[in-house]
Amino acid sequence: GIQANNDWKEKLGEEWRQYEQIFPALARSSIDRVSLECYHSHVPPHLMKLLEGKDVMVGVIDVASDVIETPEQIADTIGQALQFVAKDRLFPCTNCGLAPMDREVALKKLQALGAGAELARRRYGG
Repeated sequence: GIQANNDWKEKLGEEWRQYEQIFPALARSSIDRVSLECYHSHVPPHLMKLLEGKDVMVGVIDVASDVIETPEQIADTIGQALQFVAKDRLFPCTNCGLAPMDREVALKKLQALGAGAELARRRYGG
């Protein structure tokens, strides 16, 4: 479950550089969209540039924590991704599924996602 996933991520180190090898292959593939964990992630954000031409689902909600993100945190994560992904190719989303958490927490996280995306639209246009 979540704990096993978190334990595995701990072993990956401070920067998840393996994406430098994976993203170019994804960019050359026929897939249209790539989902990427971004909030509380160790994926170097500049590597998103390697996905040019793909839609990028930017995970702005941490599904391994019950802490509700603020709209500002979400908008900041979107803003960071916009340095490397075109506005029309960026789709804010959760890092992964919300099924393991309490329904009320999941709903609050989704409400925060909507509010953060709206704040990002006001900040960065779109």
